[in-house]
Amino acid sequence: MDEMVWQALLAAIILLTLFKITLITYRRRAFPEPHYDWENIDTSDISFPPGFIWGTATAAHQIEGNQSNNWTDFESRTGKEQSGIACDHWARWREDFELLTELGVTSYRFSIEWSRLEPSPGEWNEKAMQTYSDMVDDLIARGIRPMPTLHHFSHPSWWEDRGGFTDSSNLPAFLSYCERAFDSLSDRVSVWCTINEPTVFSAMGYTLGQFPPGRRSIRLTLRVMRNMMRAHAMVYRSLKQRNPDCSLGIAKNVTLFDPANRWSPIDWPVARLLEWLWNGAWRKGIMTGRMLWTRIPGAKGSLDFIGLNYYTHFITGLFMPTSADELDFAKREHEITTEFGYPMYAEGMRRAIDFVAELGVPIEVTENGVADSSDSLRPEHLMRHLWVISEAIKDGSDIRSYHHWSLMDNFEWAEGYKMRFGLYSVDFETQERSLRPSGELYRDVINR
Repeated sequence: MDEMVWQALLAAIILLTLFKITLITYRRRAFPEPHYDWENIDTSDISFPPGFIWGTATAAHQIEGNQSNNWTDFESRTGKEQSGIACDHWARWREDFELLTELGVTSYRFSIEWSRLEPSPGEWNEKAMQTYSDMVDDLIARGIRPMPTLHHFSHPSWWEDRGGFTDSSNLPAFLSYCERAFDSLSDRVSVWCTINEPTVFSAMGYTLGQFPPGRRSIRLTLRVMRNMMRAHAMVYRSLKQRNPDCSLGIAKNVTLFDPANRWSPIDWPVARLLEWLWNGAWRKGIMTGRMLWTRIPGAKGSLDFIGLNYYTHFITGLFMPTSADELDFAKREHEITTEFGYPMYAEGMRRAIDFVAELGVPIEVTENGVADSSDSLRPEHLMRHLWVISEAIKDGSDIRSYHHWSLMDNFEWAEGYKMRFGLYSVDFETQERSLRPSGELYRDVINR
């Protein structure tokens, strides 16, 4: 009897082992993690179709200066570095638009600061709206396409005090702001982003606590993710009715999650869970109208294009960080670590492109860049990613644009001023802007 039990147990162990090996083998094939031999790739060998759009990107809170919103409140309350005057762009935008002309870009992605337009509930600042209108006119006169984002991590303090995206009853106020800004500019602005990186906003603000309001709650994180999808769907449906000729999309951060050990039966489930929460659940919401076990009215098909923000992949395993202090960016042995701490993984741009291509709409690369104060890595980073995009286009991917993050150094959210992403360096003492060699390289690519 004992021998039969041991034989059955041994057979069960063998079957379980075979099942695990089969499952892991399937996952390794279904979810590859390619790495290129960059030393033998000529990254200057790139080509883009006629009419391809070249741009740069910024966000209001990061450059405008002198804000009063959820972020300035958070900076003051937590003792983080203050954004302050930032790049003083609100006063210097005409000079900064000269930088766009110097680069030769044909598109500029920026965000509209809701707190400037509606500093208190129902109080509309026409003067601030006129400034954004003047910006749009100036860009068009330069032959540059304006691409506004309606929510890029910041909103009025009064809306935050009401709970912001944690409470679906707050969404009509957000919609009202979007409609009013849209009505003011849509006669001249044809391409809009509704929300920037909803998953980043949700996770950083409600799981890791590094964005306002600094909460740490998985329950609230999931609620905010659903409500941001609701907000996007509401805004998309309303604005399309107001002007059907406008193209509306969302800027989605696609971070890839790869298992630390690609033969580990533990690391794989963790990586796939994070990949689904960060990317898959959101894509399913757009494709089916259901997200995180909830039906989202109007979400299905609520895109005319998809904005792709791509920076890196995240190598993970059993340990799942729940605070920024616990974050530890791992890298493969041959990968280069950026100043931000994560690895440069240009190969992931193709994986991200293929992921969003499933949505069946044109792709606009709305952000891609690297923190590099010495400008020693940025040229290589730029050319690797452009090479990957060029190859994807050759293979049939419908990619319409590339926007480099960022035009100039700015206030990098929880990282303050220490992370320098700009094609132009900024001396924050004098506000002097200087074109970096990587900016010259980007200009040369545009002018080919």
